[in-house]
Amino acid sequence: MQISLRVALILITLVYMALIIRAIKNKKMQISFSVFWIITGLILVIAIAIPNAIQNISKMLGFEVTVNMIFCVAIFLSFYLIFKLNILYSKESKVNITLVQEISLLNKRIQDLENKENERSND
Repeated sequence: MQISLRVALILITLVYMALIIRAIKNKKMQISFSVFWIITGLILVIAIAIPNAIQNISKMLGFEVTVNMIFCVAIFLSFYLIFKLNILYSKESKVNITLVQEISLLNKRIQDLENKENERSND
């Protein structure tokens, strides 16, 4: 890999990490997800800066081709992210159900109070 390409890829990755930090500051991203993306960015910078390290790691783990290890890691990271998002979705669904139930109870209570008020004014 040419040095100019490495520098460009590292700069792009640093911009990517800066955008993540900006999203954290603007409270557009949860910290638990941002840690995942920042670690991914750091791994990318290391992989770009030292390409032989990825090859050595893949050989040490028993992969014949480096790309196979990269795909394997990407698949497992995708599964992790999907699992994390599924947990978050489940929690938000429970919160939504609770909120709908509370709003329904409050609406019922308001209607009961309005009915009592109407009965008093009619008497």
